[in-house]
Amino acid sequence: MRIEPFSIERWFGRYEFTARYNIAESCVKAFTLAELTEVCGVDALHGDVPVDLGYTDSRGLPELREEIARMYPGRGPENVLVTTGAIEANFLVFAALLGPGDTVISEFPAYQQLYEVPRSQGADVRLWRLTEEKGFRPDISELEDLVGRGAKMIVINHPHNPTGAPIDAGSMAAVCEIAELCGAVLLSDEVYRGLSLSDGVASPSAQRFSDDAVSVGSMSKAYGLSGLRIGWIVGPEEVIEKCWALRDYTSICPAGPSQLLALAALRNSEKVLARSRSIARRNFAVLDEWARANADLVRYVPPREGVVAFVKYAADVPSIDIATELVTQDGVLVVPGSCFETEGYLRIGFGGDTNTLEAGLDLLARRLASKT
Repeated sequence: MRIEPFSIERWFGRYEFTARYNIAESCVKAFTLAELTEVCGVDALHGDVPVDLGYTDSRGLPELREEIARMYPGRGPENVLVTTGAIEANFLVFAALLGPGDTVISEFPAYQQLYEVPRSQGADVRLWRLTEEKGFRPDISELEDLVGRGAKMIVINHPHNPTGAPIDAGSMAAVCEIAELCGAVLLSDEVYRGLSLSDGVASPSAQRFSDDAVSVGSMSKAYGLSGLRIGWIVGPEEVIEKCWALRDYTSICPAGPSQLLALAALRNSEKVLARSRSIARRNFAVLDEWARANADLVRYVPPREGVVAFVKYAADVPSIDIATELVTQDGVLVVPGSCFETEGYLRIGFGGDTNTLEAGLDLLARRLASKT
């Protein structure tokens, strides 16, 4: 298997744990174990589901699969596979369903895995480009043009990384219909669902509109539990069976203690997500005020969901140069647009500590001002 380096993960691997001001992360501020226990009102590791430190059911704990299925009306535990993060979930779907010569249509810009893994498997990847001019929202007419010659899979990601753009119910229904009409599998990466930045905005799951769709979720982004490394696939039983058989070659089964903590969080999802939305909305206000105050240096399409924003800067400097100077000289970590193969942008994560965000944004503005 030949595959290009994963640009954003290589970038994080170099600087993530040494930068003083990390405003690059794409997750809500992580819980501590004590905080999660307090929010859930139970000691999750000593609850009603007994788990030792051995292997678990390779599909995931039955209780966890049942809890996940409840989030998708009409689905049952047989439609759920618990995975080691969403990254394994996506990988399993690609590996189980794609082969050389298959056509894949993927939104772009995007998390590199969503188009690079299909390419590595010999698929012909057509990019469905999301543009700033259209608010980074999907143009259904463009998808219709792309599938005109047929497709094996359509890959979408909303709420969107790196822009925070949502997808409305009408557009999601249209994507599902197009996929069904052309016989394509729809893979919908939905890891930011539940993390709306204002009332009334909520990207729907593809499961709402199609029994054939495959959705991927995670405890990482919206739930603030990235260290658990728990994700899931929801979809038709035949897809789940294929992915389950393939994961024998990857992680075999998810970690038992992580599944217990994920189960506790999902059983208390209203409280957990309320914390996440509170952090996200407070910090989004900080980011938006900063962008308005520095309109001579930056512009952006305000995100509507999630905790990332794709900020366009005015300086005529490669994004990797600005980002490298920021982290090595100012101690501020952002993600260069080059990690999304889109120059002139920086991805800013605003799900963490508010004071860190404020300090990092101040230093970012100074660095950008020095380049104009």
